[in-house]
Amino acid sequence: MPCINCGAPLENENDIFCPKCYKEAVNGGQGTEPMPVQNNNHRAPIKPKKKKNKKKVAKIVLISALAVILAFIIAAVAIVFSYLNKVERENLSGDLDIPSGEDLPFNEDVKNIAFYGLDSRQDNDSGRSDAIIVLSIDRKNDEIKLTSIARDTYIKYESGKGDKLTHAWAYGKANNAVKTLNSNFKLDITDYVSVNFFQFAEIIDYIGGVMIDVDSAEMKVMNNNYIAELNGLGIECEYIKEPGLQLLSGGQALAYSRNRYTGSDLTRGNRQREVLSAAFEKVKTMNKLKLPKLVDMVLSECATTLSSSEMLSIGAWTLTNSPTIHSLGIPTKECNASGQMINGTSYMVYDLEFASGVIHDFIYTSAKEPETSSALSTSDK
Repeated sequence: MPCINCGAPLENENDIFCPKCYKEAVNGGQGTEPMPVQNNNHRAPIKPKKKKNKKKVAKIVLISALAVILAFIIAAVAIVFSYLNKVERENLSGDLDIPSGEDLPFNEDVKNIAFYGLDSRQDNDSGRSDAIIVLSIDRKNDEIKLTSIARDTYIKYESGKGDKLTHAWAYGKANNAVKTLNSNFKLDITDYVSVNFFQFAEIIDYIGGVMIDVDSAEMKVMNNNYIAELNGLGIECEYIKEPGLQLLSGGQALAYSRNRYTGSDLTRGNRQREVLSAAFEKVKTMNKLKLPKLVDMVLSECATTLSSSEMLSIGAWTLTNSPTIHSLGIPTKECNASGQMINGTSYMVYDLEFASGVIHDFIYTSAKEPETSSALSTSDK
């Protein structure tokens, strides 16, 4: 084999330079020995490519982890949908009297849902709507707004007959109740959720109760007028021992919400919204492992028109965005409400047109909470 530099014959077949060229290469490279050129006949063994192998293993581990996570997500969604299938659903039919006009503030960012707490002393859905709340989901501003409307409000039905708002459910259940809200307060409600008070107490107990500030007058009424009755219905309820901020059980929270003897019908609505807000705050901090059963309890004990996908979407939004809760009681002080006797029955009478504007402003424009009216009304006992 000749020298690769000058072509002179080499004595040793393993050499690549002749002695002369070798010296020149060493001196020219400042004493650094040139890198040997490997002969094709004498190649060094190729070592394993460890970096590529490590990347391959990491990729396999990542894919496996993602597969496990995906499996858990699919299982969780399947469980939630199995709960959602337990919900009693009743579609609303016919014209719901949703008003139309360019002056109305309706927009797709806000979803209004009618919430009814039913006045039933049995575990069923009969009775009047004891709590009437418009629940507004504002995804754009991450807010939930609760607008309670006095149950004794004097309203007009389609027939022209005047009566209490609370009787709308008894006359035609959800369909008539939603239609009545839309026609009298210019709302765009197409969905509702209802729960009776028997079920309400069980849910509050499961989340561990709610923190409520009970004054001495409320404590007296709860103990004297409601707690004994609730125990008789099978809802365990201890007597309140002292006033002040305290943890109420489901039965005690129910007695607090149903109190018709201290303050007005509006005060009662305020208490109901207070309990709902306290329950929501409690759920946000409770052990996440308890959520599946809570979802099961709530969904299996209510009736609604909302689809499974709609309920799942609202639930996911609530958990991820932790929306702020605001509340409003109608009539407000500006509505100039007054208690009036009409045909021997006591009603709360006020300008429904003005009240509709207050509701629209609260739901669509700002979270300002106007002062509730101090008007009194004699409620059904």
